[in-house]
Amino acid sequence: MLDENSPILTVSKVAKMLNISADRLRTYDEENLVEPTRTGNNARMYSCNDVNWLEALRKLINKPNISILGIKEILRIIYFMDDDQFEIFTQKQPKDSIWQTFAQMKKNPNFEKLRKYYT
Repeated sequence: MLDENSPILTVSKVAKMLNISADRLRTYDEENLVEPTRTGNNARMYSCNDVNWLEALRKLINKPNISILGIKEILRIIYFMDDDQFEIFTQKQPKDSIWQTFAQMKKNPNFEKLRKYYT
């Protein structure tokens, strides 16, 4: 049985799913915004959780006034916040705010997977 963490999708498939270039996906990897699984020949393979993470990331990037650097800084802050503090904070934010997207991302396994880059 396949689970949400199984690396089954190639760069080209994920790029097509998200309507972005393969180079953009590689940039996200190089910027430590996603960490796909590497095969024996060093090819990147993505899981369903990776795709969900990337969809949320793209949603943030497409917002005005937020950049990759800004996203990385916000992730760094969230990693140091107490879970209860973050929960209380996000509950007070509007439903369409970036904070709701970050709250969604925090529930994705990639949040813990990427912690090493931000703490």
